[in-house]
Amino acid sequence: MAPMSTKLRSSARLALVAFAVAASSVALPQTAQAAGATTYYVSPSGNDSNAGTSPGSPIRTLGRASGLGLNPGDSVLLQGGATFSGKLAVWRNGAAGNPITVGSYGTGRAIVTGDCLEVGGSYVTMRDLTITGCTSNGIWTNGTGNVVTGVEATHNIHGIDVGPQSKNTQIVSNYLHHNDRMAPNTPGAFDDYGAVGVVVEGDGTEVAYNTITDNWAPSADFGTDGSAVEIYGGIGTSVHHNLASNNRTFTELGNKRSANTVYAYNQVTSSLTESEFLITRGDRDYFGPVAGTRAENNSVQLTGAKSLGFSCYAGCTPTYFSLSNNVLDVAGRIGYLEGSMTGGNNVYWRGSMGGLKLMPGDRYVDPGFKPGTLVPTSTSPLVDVATQPLMDSDLKGTQTGVDGNGDGKSGADIGAYEVKSKDGKQGKSGKSGKGKKGKGGKKDGKKAGKGSKDGKKAGHGKSGKSGKSGKSGKGKHRH
Repeated sequence: MAPMSTKLRSSARLALVAFAVAASSVALPQTAQAAGATTYYVSPSGNDSNAGTSPGSPIRTLGRASGLGLNPGDSVLLQGGATFSGKLAVWRNGAAGNPITVGSYGTGRAIVTGDCLEVGGSYVTMRDLTITGCTSNGIWTNGTGNVVTGVEATHNIHGIDVGPQSKNTQIVSNYLHHNDRMAPNTPGAFDDYGAVGVVVEGDGTEVAYNTITDNWAPSADFGTDGSAVEIYGGIGTSVHHNLASNNRTFTELGNKRSANTVYAYNQVTSSLTESEFLITRGDRDYFGPVAGTRAENNSVQLTGAKSLGFSCYAGCTPTYFSLSNNVLDVAGRIGYLEGSMTGGNNVYWRGSMGGLKLMPGDRYVDPGFKPGTLVPTSTSPLVDVATQPLMDSDLKGTQTGVDGNGDGKSGADIGAYEVKSKDGKQGKSGKSGKGKKGKGGKKDGKKAGKGSKDGKKAGHGKSGKSGKSGKSGKGKHRH
């Protein structure tokens, strides 16, 4: 199959704007400055002997900014368009509804490079920054109630690392692209890691309305590696309404602590020769088991000859993996399963089933997309036939559970897009807000972990480090 069309790439660019609008439906903490709060300004033309409390007398360095005695409601703003090298560390706490804010002032985003942004405090909002070329993580956050929004993270090992002590972190409406570096990138030990948009080690994380593209890199251990979202030790993660393209893998899960991850209403495309949508693990996998992984209402199109839709390795059971209401248009192989899974009502197309058995409601049929998109036509077999969706709006913000083919009957659609008939009735989606409450997880999410690649077991990586560096060794699988 030919690489992604110009029209589809164009729609991906337009979605950057659409996601900014859609994100307004996400309940981000209030960031208006409280009375009595202080704003500190940082500029390359400043002086560290200044108080920094006005744009006319800013402080100069990230080191000086790191030593500020910040209180709830305070802000540290870097001059837009300017470049800052070093590390900005925030270990002070904001408060629920009154966070500390780190961002930009003036025109454009401030650019941070070097050791970049380290946030060990809680209730800190990071926004409107470009984080690039960092030593390891672009942003490392390890507190409670922290928010990353409006950030561009690029050319890092990990764009954003949600650390193991994190709770209820929101990664919303960011542009995470070309994080294209590996470490240590030495052959033989199967310990390479990196080229990841978001790594999730903490609990209750929401990854939503982001554009995540081109996160991959050559790897001495694995040939190529990288992903949009990796979950390694987190519980109750929700990954929804994201637009992902040309990542080596959309998501990989590992670490037996990981559990209850939900993926819903994501569009995943890739024209890379090798790419995967989802990799998870059963109880005989060295990096498993990963319990409660659920993928529902995602639209996936992988055009590479060696592409793989999904994998669940080494003792997979319905306890570990559920796949429902997804459309997988995969040029290579639809799925690889060592064991069994649950779900159904998926549409598969183009690739080899490789012995994979259809579940109830599954079909192997042309999904009937509109040209150059993953949006179904009104006559598509995806329309009005999905089981109850997890969420009440699709990737474009259309309410789910509407009449899409004009027959007067309401029903949700398979995949990430809902078709609404011109004269069709609006039906009940049955779900509100972010999504259904899942086992052991919070509303709208479940969590998982990090792991393998692409086939039979070939060797296991080191157990990996966790913490500030976000390092974690991986085992990979190869067919």
